[in-house]
Amino acid sequence: MQPDEAQLLWRLWRGDTKAFSELVNQYKGMVLNLAARMTGRPDTAEDVAQEVFLRVWKALPKFRGECKLSTWIYRITINLCIAEGKTAHGRSEFVAIDEPGVMAQPQLRTESDNEYAEEVILKERMIPLIAQMPEHYRTAITLYYLKDFSYQEISDVMEVPMGTVKSYLYRGKAWLRDRLLGRETAEED
Repeated sequence: MQPDEAQLLWRLWRGDTKAFSELVNQYKGMVLNLAARMTGRPDTAEDVAQEVFLRVWKALPKFRGECKLSTWIYRITINLCIAEGKTAHGRSEFVAIDEPGVMAQPQLRTESDNEYAEEVILKERMIPLIAQMPEHYRTAITLYYLKDFSYQEISDVMEVPMGTVKSYLYRGKAWLRDRLLGRETAEED
């Protein structure tokens, strides 16, 4: 835990409302972004973000600092997004993980225009597929590839062993590859 984070936590544990305002300002962008990606609905993302910070405030006395504060807040956000999807639709139906225009842009320009075009088309095909992935694969893929989380951070957020995270990533990539190649399997982990 970084010194600034430790100091902020100390102030929060003492009930310092100014420290809580700092926490909200520091993490609201992250929470809104994740909630919007997971729910696909900006209005729902706002509601989820408010509930996240309410739960953070209520649960602060229980937070032991065994993981980074951002990891803990991520976990609360993911749990609330999953719960929101289940209560709103009877099952999880979130579809958007990123703005299509953003994900369609390759990060690096490739050598040939054909490769560039193929990369754009592939990424555009992947957006709806990722949205259809089983929840645990989608969460692991999103955190690893879009948010640059380490295996350990994903393990902490998802509350599963690191080996399970690696399995989710491997199987999630296989799931995507099979669908991109038109080889859908009957098994839906």
